[in-house]
Amino acid sequence: MADLRDYYLILQVAPQADLAIIKAAYYTQLKIMKKHPDLGGSHEEALLLNEAYEVLSDAVKRREYDKKYSGGKSPQKTYHHSGKEQRKAVRLSFYEVFKLRKSYAGWVKAQFRDISLLGACLRSQEKFRTGETLELDVSQSPMVRATAKVRWVRVLPQRFGAPLYEGGVEFQKINAVSFREYLKIKGLENLL
Repeated sequence: MADLRDYYLILQVAPQADLAIIKAAYYTQLKIMKKHPDLGGSHEEALLLNEAYEVLSDAVKRREYDKKYSGGKSPQKTYHHSGKEQRKAVRLSFYEVFKLRKSYAGWVKAQFRDISLLGACLRSQEKFRTGETLELDVSQSPMVRATAKVRWVRVLPQRFGAPLYEGGVEFQKINAVSFREYLKIKGLENLL
């Protein structure tokens, strides 16, 4: 449907994102990114964020939206080119759920926010620290696993529940061939 708004893109979350990530993205947009009218944002933008959150945070409304948005198929994963880059490598916005773990811990869900050939920005409810090494289970087909060093972290406080942790990581070990194949499958040829 061409006239239906992409609520996942508005909140900058993956279609597979769970309620905690949706809630964190909503509050981050309104408060930290100051899109709420009381903090200097526009009334129209806040209304759009509220509309997206109202639909995606309600299981029934979200199912109906997903059916309309995708024409009955599973929703497409959302990503877009963020424009001109000023970094070491081109980085694209990329909202994809994956798993991560710290050494000697279990796997937990996380979500990419953007990605490049050298690293990524990610969010998780699992606490991690600057300088720490994480294992990433990015994809099963093709098999893409990586180790990454955390370069920076910020805590995204939540109104209810545990905070989210957002951080930038630099890939330390990754199978370049599988990773490039994965990027092609996801439509991120611009990174190659």
